[in-house]
Amino acid sequence: VEIDGKKLPDPYGTMTEGTILGELAMLYNNPRAATVLAKTNCKLYRVDRQSFRYFLDNQQPQEKENLMAELQTIDNVIDQIAGVKMRYSGDIIQQFRPNRSWLWRQWRGTVLQHSYKISLLNMVITAAISLAIRRRVDCNWGLCMAPDPSHVVINRMATFGKGWHYTMGLTTFILTFFLSQSYGMWRELYNAGRKIQGRLNDVGMLLATSADRDEEGRYTPAAEKVQDDVARASRLFHTFCWASFAKSFGVLLTPRGMSRMLSRGLMTQSEFITLQGADAKSAGAKHVCMEWMMHRALKGMKKGGGIEDDEAVKHVVLEELCALRGTYAGIGDILEGRMPLAYAHFVQILVDTFLVTAPVALYAEMGVWSVFSVGVITLFYSGLLSLAKIFLDPLGNDNFFNDSVNCDIGVFIRESNAGSTRWKDGISTLPV
Repeated sequence: VEIDGKKLPDPYGTMTEGTILGELAMLYNNPRAATVLAKTNCKLYRVDRQSFRYFLDNQQPQEKENLMAELQTIDNVIDQIAGVKMRYSGDIIQQFRPNRSWLWRQWRGTVLQHSYKISLLNMVITAAISLAIRRRVDCNWGLCMAPDPSHVVINRMATFGKGWHYTMGLTTFILTFFLSQSYGMWRELYNAGRKIQGRLNDVGMLLATSADRDEEGRYTPAAEKVQDDVARASRLFHTFCWASFAKSFGVLLTPRGMSRMLSRGLMTQSEFITLQGADAKSAGAKHVCMEWMMHRALKGMKKGGGIEDDEAVKHVVLEELCALRGTYAGIGDILEGRMPLAYAHFVQILVDTFLVTAPVALYAEMGVWSVFSVGVITLFYSGLLSLAKIFLDPLGNDNFFNDSVNCDIGVFIRESNAGSTRWKDGISTLPV
């Protein structure tokens, strides 16, 4: 399967028996998204558009509409996994350049994009307060001059402003500490994702380097099969692992999502039937696929199974797989314990109170110029709070700000998919 002349990484770049191709154009009336080239002789069954649409249209209108919407969602997720659609040009998060002028030109995916509205609102409120004072109070100072501190109204506002300045230090300290804690949680989840990739790569490398070979240094058929089986199970495990944590990928855990993965060649018929069983459903797809990996690796390490029958290798592989289980289980703990409600609630009230009172507090010092100052202060303090809350939602489950800082789960999965075959292909032959 090629897109723009480049072959997609396996398993998405190679279609096998039972795979459907060309259905996306008929489902969504879009131009074909990829080019499929036959590498071997194939037997294909052709369904014309009229027949395809007949079976699809032979449903109630509402059912058809719901089905099309669900299929579109599923295909969008699968396209992210396959690399057809990317959020940040193939990076986990949107990258930056250290150049000052480049950074100043950015808008999409920045905190400014998220905070400018509340900043403009606070500026309007400040301007309204300034206008009301000039209309209702006997002002003896110019429009662009600082207010007279001896004026009774300004004197009272100045007294209020002193208290506001005291809260500025407290707000700044608590907000920056809150941001630091939030980034720590974001970084912890990112590191856990990288550790999962590392464990999967370790298993692939250990099996490849311990595989049985013939006299010419090539894999034996049994060695090749056990590595392919473990690699396929690892790809399913990693996909279902993130689907259980990221709401946007959760549709893959549904029967229709798995059925679509089957039709697009991401799992076999046997794997699909097993995952639809009652026992597998109760255990969870990711746990089942994890056990497939372990079972197949252990079976392959028996005499004649394709992997060297060595206790040391077996111990290391089992250790890596058990460590993998602990790592991915920790992601749920990270997300559930991200921040206590009381802490986030307190910080939100503190910052909002600080910003709401800023127009009154600053007018006594700056007059009409407080409009600009309030806008800047609101932008930065509100921006810092928004950034902290964005860090607390690394998978975009809250839909608070679905850009820039949220991790692209598709990249995690695509990179691991490439790693599932990298080690096997890297030493498919050895110098003799």
